[in-house]
Amino acid sequence: MAPLTRQLEFTFHETAASLESVLGKPSSAIEALASSCDAGTAYEVGVLSIRRKLRVIRVPERELDAVHRRINMFLFPVDLSMNPHAHGYVARRSTLSNASPHVGATFLQKFDVKDFFSSVSREQIAGALTRIGLGQDAAQLLSRLVTCQGELPLGARTSPRISNLVLADFDESIGAVASDAGLTYTRYADDLTFSSQSAFDVSHEVRTQLELRGFELNLAKSKSFRYGQPMFVTGLSISDKTRARVRKRFKSRLRKEFYFVEKFGIEGHAEAIDEDEHHASARIMGQFHYVRAIEPDFAAKLAATYPTAFQTLIPERYDDRIARVQRKRDEFLTDVARQPGLHLPVYLPTTPLTVGR
Repeated sequence: MAPLTRQLEFTFHETAASLESVLGKPSSAIEALASSCDAGTAYEVGVLSIRRKLRVIRVPERELDAVHRRINMFLFPVDLSMNPHAHGYVARRSTLSNASPHVGATFLQKFDVKDFFSSVSREQIAGALTRIGLGQDAAQLLSRLVTCQGELPLGARTSPRISNLVLADFDESIGAVASDAGLTYTRYADDLTFSSQSAFDVSHEVRTQLELRGFELNLAKSKSFRYGQPMFVTGLSISDKTRARVRKRFKSRLRKEFYFVEKFGIEGHAEAIDEDEHHASARIMGQFHYVRAIEPDFAAKLAATYPTAFQTLIPERYDDRIARVQRKRDEFLTDVARQPGLHLPVYLPTTPLTVGR
């Protein structure tokens, strides 16, 4: 697939004023919000422990978050043309789609981009936005709205999609290097994975391509594996030659929890492990759905073995995700159409999406 190129829907936006209808605010209000992003006052700052490491989280305040929702929807077409190497934060891709291409490999190399989000600058974002068709003024304004004091914030809903957009050129370049060497390459956020059936080392090429774009390789997380060693990609084992699998100890813990819920009920189990009942129920349900997406056979067997626990933890519900997405899109388009003084043609679909089952 070719690198991201100009897309028609973005070429209508040459100026900052052309974004009024998309963002739902007049230019003066948008500029004021962008200025508060430049100063960092549009975000609430906190510290969160993620994987035993303290990280600074910048959460946009309500007004900015509403604008970020619109920006995310506006940039959604980027997902449809995203390089196939990228799997994190892309519609219909996941940790499973990221791990599956490496299944059965005998050699594996994994790399990590150091301080990934905070290394993405406003200038890089503006450059990426102009490459997909936005005018300079529009790209500069959007790049200010999605950054905090010039950096991509960890905690904003727009950051994942923006980061993929910025790294699209890297994916294309390093993907070509991998292809020429007979390697398989995938990326999930800042985790880069290469695999093959024979020994290789692409650390120099990866470091060079990252540094060309202003990023730094996290040497502490650069690791190589060979057949016979445990090999995991985005948390999934790829040692089985047929499919990616959930870690054995994860499945074992989940099986034990189902057993205890079956025997003592969710109240008794939650009390025994000193956890809030609703929190424990939601956690186990989330873990079950995760396993079911990766290994449906294991999940089905778990449900059949512990039917009472299954009915307690996984109540039947109507899955209306598609209908919900349709409704949100319709609301967005209606809101855009109501904006006075449109500065650009707006695409309105002639027929509604069909809600599939």
